Amino acid sequence: MNKADCFVLGKLTKPHGYKGAMVLFIDADEPKEYNALEAVWVEVGERLVPHFIDAMRPHNTSDKFVVELEGVDNEARAKAIAGCTVYLPTSMLPQLEGNTFYLHEVISWTVIDAQGDTIGTIRKVLDYAMYPILEVQTEAHNKEVLIPLPAQIHVRVNRAAKSLAVDIPQGLLEAYLGSEETNNDEGEWWDGDESP
Repeated sequence: MNKADCFVLGKLTKPHGYKGAMVLFIDADEPKEYNALEAVWVEVGERLVPHFIDAMRPHNTSDKFVVELEGVDNEARAKAIAGCTVYLPTSMLPQLEGNTFYLHEVISWTVIDAQGDTIGTIRKVLDYAMYPILEVQTEAHNKEVLIPLPAQIHVRVNRAAKSLAVDIPQGLLEAYLGSEETNNDEGEWWDGDESP
């Protein structure tokens, strides 16, 4: 399994008891959606190693579960993978609708401003604690632009066109490209229902 085809589910935080069981922290909005997994991929070194789940039950909080992994049958084996990140294939993510999106989903998508002008291609999404930031390679000037996405920034998702229409803060593009190279005319929002 390749990391590019996976998403981070959580982390094996510590052993639970002496028979190899472990505490799995699930970093998701709805952890209970993952309470009946058959297998997970554990990052060991640079590789993702598949582990079948023999048993899984809730533990203390809604985002923690005790898991028994096939082949991890004693405390030493559990300690060897404690702290490791756990992955699942992206195909297991629930399908999102409307203007919500997964950060990994929009890599290579096009960013369009509120006027419908193409800004560039998303190269990376930086997932900071306060809000994500899009790293965009501009189309016209071949420069890198960082576009923050705090909650108050309006984003329209067009999955069919693989594009995000973003209400880019005034002056942001000018800071990267220079004021003569950007257009600040007021325009209507692209509604996401038709191609720009």
